[in-house]
Amino acid sequence: MSRYKNTQVRIDKDSGSRVYGLTIYPRIPIQDGDLFISPIEGDRLESLAFRYYEDTSLWWVIAEANNLREGRFALDPNEELRIPINLAPILLEFRDLNSGGSPSSGGGAGGGSGGGGGGGGY
Repeated sequence: MSRYKNTQVRIDKDSGSRVYGLTIYPRIPIQDGDLFISPIEGDRLESLAFRYYEDTSLWWVIAEANNLREGRFALDPNEELRIPINLAPILLEFRDLNSGGSPSSGGGAGGGSGGGGGGGGY
């Protein structure tokens, strides 16, 4: 999945350049089945996303689930991290929040993501 696949693009009226809009990340409540891990030396969000999801572009799921902000790259081995496992409702809400459509009402494969709207941009 491309990092910008669901990000709206517009043309800046002054410069004529393409401008990416803000990407909105959903809140990710704790769910049964989430894993709790201690990162090892050298782990990064992208490497954990690849290890658990086989997709480095899903780094933001782990960042949002653990409220990691301010572009942290190094992960503290003494800090436990939550790895959400049920991605279907998370990705559905992400697409809804960033496609200009209305958020989904839940149900479906994962029972909805619960938390609703507005995580921050990274």
